[in-house]
Amino acid sequence: MLSGSCGAALTPAPILVTGGAGYIGAVLVRMLLDQGRPVRVLDRMLHGGHGLEDLRHDRNLDVLVRDLRDPRVYEEALEGIDTVIHLAAIVGDAACALDEEAAVQTNWTATIAFARRAKAGGVRRFVFASTCSVYGEGRDETLTEESPAKPLSLYAETRWHAERGILELLDGGAFEPVILRFGTIYGLSPRMRFDLVVNFLAQKAVREGTVSIFGGGQWRPFIHVADIARGILMGVREPLPEAAQAIMNVGDNLENYQLRDLKDELERHVPGVRVVIEPGREDRRTYRVCFDRIEREWGFRATRRVGDGIEEVARAVRSGVIANPDERRYYNA
Repeated sequence: MLSGSCGAALTPAPILVTGGAGYIGAVLVRMLLDQGRPVRVLDRMLHGGHGLEDLRHDRNLDVLVRDLRDPRVYEEALEGIDTVIHLAAIVGDAACALDEEAAVQTNWTATIAFARRAKAGGVRRFVFASTCSVYGEGRDETLTEESPAKPLSLYAETRWHAERGILELLDGGAFEPVILRFGTIYGLSPRMRFDLVVNFLAQKAVREGTVSIFGGGQWRPFIHVADIARGILMGVREPLPEAAQAIMNVGDNLENYQLRDLKDELERHVPGVRVVIEPGREDRRTYRVCFDRIEREWGFRATRRVGDGIEEVARAVRSGVIANPDERRYYNA
């Protein structure tokens, strides 16, 4: 969808990014703007707008402070849009536990209602941010997109139900939903989070010199927030697999770690830190994930490793760029 007068350069339609002021969105929006793409953000600013603060005068950025649960905002948000990147959600187990009703409404029912309205309004590509946590409980095998989902938390359950509802909109027409299941994210963002395990451990290592990892046998597929944003951009522009395979795990096979493996990474990148593995009851949520499909279909590989994320977060805290990681704005709950 293009706009412009006769004889003038045509301007591409804006891309709508819901949740664009969040941890992933603040990185993604900058990538889109750097590519010359107009961006419209729909965000209720639950955690503040500081992630986009330095972009407030950018002529290619339009920010709507709205709540996704209000269907009256859909027409305004979707006007002139043919591509949607849907990041808006109550993210994380602890945040969902604070208000379960709001989590269900935002992550599930409003998400499906919004996708339906997007389809009816002529949106072609609808990129949905899901999570590898839908795989849930520990199993011995490496999990693929065909592995059964077994969500163990309300957050994962709402993402799973939203996936199902969006994929039900497939009817062979022009609407192209793609489900991206993200690994466990880390790294610096303009809307920083320290309630993510790698980020939390890195700042604690710098400030206290000692960190504890409990259990440690749990598997997690880690991925840097900048690589997540790259994966989303591929979801916007790359051809989709067959309709039955419109789900992609987003990560890298080399980035599957057991949590106790973070001990070596922390000690390597934060000299002098003492890391203690504390025995105890391990989290039932454990998943080692296969990322062959996204590499095969789109050529995606991670450009950063967990050690890179630890090093950049440690540097930001040590230098005072992030003065106090305990500030409330750095946590979803």
